[in-house]
Amino acid sequence: MNNPRICAIMKKILSVVLLLLITAAVFSQEITGSWSGTLNIMGNKLPVVFHISKTDSIYTTKMDSPAQNALGLPTSKTSFAENRLEIVATGLGLFYQGTLYGDSIVGTFNQGGIPFPLVLKQSDEPVLNRPQEPKPPFPYKTEEVKFTNKKDKTELAGTLSIPDSAGTFPAVVLIAGSGPHDRDETVFGHKPFLVIADQLTRNGFVVLRYDKRGVGSSDGQFETATTKNFAGDAAAALDYLKTRKEVNRSKIGLIGHSEGGVIAPMVASDNRDVRFVVLLAGMGEKGIETIMEQNRLSLETLNMEPENRERSLKAMREIFESLPEWQGTEADRVTLRDRLSQLWEQYPILVKMKLKKDPFVRDQFNAISTPWYRQFLALNPAEYLQKVKCPVLAINGEKDTQVLADKNLNAIKSALDKGGNHQYEIKTYPGLNHLFQECETGRIDEYGKIEETISPEVLSDITAWIKRQVNF
Repeated sequence: MNNPRICAIMKKILSVVLLLLITAAVFSQEITGSWSGTLNIMGNKLPVVFHISKTDSIYTTKMDSPAQNALGLPTSKTSFAENRLEIVATGLGLFYQGTLYGDSIVGTFNQGGIPFPLVLKQSDEPVLNRPQEPKPPFPYKTEEVKFTNKKDKTELAGTLSIPDSAGTFPAVVLIAGSGPHDRDETVFGHKPFLVIADQLTRNGFVVLRYDKRGVGSSDGQFETATTKNFAGDAAAALDYLKTRKEVNRSKIGLIGHSEGGVIAPMVASDNRDVRFVVLLAGMGEKGIETIMEQNRLSLETLNMEPENRERSLKAMREIFESLPEWQGTEADRVTLRDRLSQLWEQYPILVKMKLKKDPFVRDQFNAISTPWYRQFLALNPAEYLQKVKCPVLAINGEKDTQVLADKNLNAIKSALDKGGNHQYEIKTYPGLNHLFQECETGRIDEYGKIEETISPEVLSDITAWIKRQVNF
């Protein structure tokens, strides 16, 4: 080994081996973890954080926009192959594409068709204070399960929580609201369905919560799905519970939040096996009325004069009323873009400065021309509520700005009465928002700032009411 030539050869071999090891390490890097970067939007700095996780071979991502107090925003698709990362958030109208180079991801963040360079660096995941989020060990069993919507062969994945004792138990399906929600209905760093499932399972109920189609570990396409598709998925979840030996088949109910509060009556109206229904901020008014109320509140935040606001709302309603018959022809598309452009032209100059024309028209067109949006506008919850014959608990927060409490609870009551169902309890909770958190304003941008996930009073009331329905 003292031969200089042999030593030189060994050094070269060692260098090659080290290079191969380093290269292998780079190519075997995982993308999971928290990645943060800063967008530069017209001179304004906007931090962005992606939290990427992996279950089996499926990647999922939650997004934070800390400056906007928007935490745990759901995304609809994450893929990573050959060092290329793609994150799509259909509900937010954005996507990110980048390439992993060592400890950085170099790519482009695109929202509303506008690209922004964004370099991500791996960072420590921020610790959110969510005191109600349950932590293991749990005094019950959990099982990862899959079931199929037989109408379109979509396989859905979820978590089944089962009391850790012998016998059969009453059971509940949790049905999430609009947007690409996972099984915990994660939003702004909160996991309402995890908290509800924990509460109910500790009280002797089997609970099934699941990823919406096209989200997390569930198959299917979220982007093309409608409320009726989601209702089919919820019905499949109900059918799955009937196959479980731990479940008392005569005591299965549904809990739906927001859009899930429309889906639950859709399922119950067609299935006499449903023992009870709980509507958490569920809709009673038609879809178009809910959308109009949300737009009214949005325009109020822009400080528009009442006259301008009412003129804009009238134009919006005319657009919305035309959409259920929209066929997507080239003529339809041109007409819709023209009407959206005319809507923007009506806005005062100060509003136009906040809402640039091209992104506004593009974003609105992409949102309202989807199958989900067009079907939602035509949706009439009363048609289904009138056919529900089981007991119903309908509750809402007094400060809900997404589904207004008084109008919708009154509409739910009227529909149930019209259908001859008087087995209901209706309650409005003072000071609570759409997520049933204690709040100040009820606005969406407040959700992430609040540590409480769901009011303990609401959790207690839901549990007690369901127990009465199943004589438990």
